[in-house]
Amino acid sequence: MKLSPARRRVHRFAVLPVASAVLVGLTACGGPTAPISDAGPGSGFPLTISSCGRDVTFEEAPRRVVTVGSIAAPMIAAAGAADRVVARTFETAPFPGAYAERLAPAEFLAPTAELAREEIINRAPDVVVSFEGAAVTPDDLAAARIPLIVTRGYCRNAAGSFDDVFADIELYGKLFGTERAAEEEVAALRARVASVTAKYPPEQRQRPAAALILSRDGSTLNAYGGTSTVDTQMDILGLTNIFGDVAERSFGANTETLIQRDPEIVFLLTQGDQTPQSARAALRARPELAAIDAIRADRVIAVPFGYTGPGPVAVEGLETLADRLGALR
Repeated sequence: MKLSPARRRVHRFAVLPVASAVLVGLTACGGPTAPISDAGPGSGFPLTISSCGRDVTFEEAPRRVVTVGSIAAPMIAAAGAADRVVARTFETAPFPGAYAERLAPAEFLAPTAELAREEIINRAPDVVVSFEGAAVTPDDLAAARIPLIVTRGYCRNAAGSFDDVFADIELYGKLFGTERAAEEEVAALRARVASVTAKYPPEQRQRPAAALILSRDGSTLNAYGGTSTVDTQMDILGLTNIFGDVAERSFGANTETLIQRDPEIVFLLTQGDQTPQSARAALRARPELAAIDAIRADRVIAVPFGYTGPGPVAVEGLETLADRLGALR
């Protein structure tokens, strides 16, 4: 059953103060599993984690990491291990903020899917951190004995919560031996989320909103559902996701449903070489959407996709969306 906005807010943030205490009982995509094994006096290794239900064991802390997608690299940087990232690949959207500076020394790769496996193996990583459904799979790297793990926000059963983001940062702190830095970063991120949350009491009016992303040619329109991070951001910001009843992170938007539910606010997510201006123009070029309240009244907030992905940059994204919403009022 879909929780009401007020009840969802309590559900998502009631566990924040104790998340680190229960980390060892979480999988790498959220939910109960066998505790992380901690053999060896004080070393924490061998260490077995569950990545989207698949156990991966490490004999020692990885020293060389290749990341796949736009979420993994800043997640590792937030855990205090940016210097372990030797290469980044398949980043469909740039991420802003301090994480980009910390990760600047890493090699940036943009291979085709056909070349990705070879390019990754050539970098001799100790681990690849990726997303579920990526072109390179665990089986692709198995012969080279390179383990692959998935950030929990991109597991198929992910909840899209900040709790998952924070738990992953702490998990990676344990994996890379940077626990203190990870804990300090999580504490700072929690405080920033709490600061924004306090500005939007649960009893305030819930304005209908939608999060949309257009293909670069404007022909394909996707929306974000109730298991996305942007759904969590909307909930905090006093908005109701009109697609919150869809138990998916993203999906092809039904334009009839979009028009019928008529959002007052649209978060338009940009990717690749899209700019806020080009994305807005592509959205306005869809004549069937012209009567939607948000488009008609120009309440369209265009931000980089990275601001709403299931990673630590979403905290800066939450603050940015709050500022943009304030400017609309």
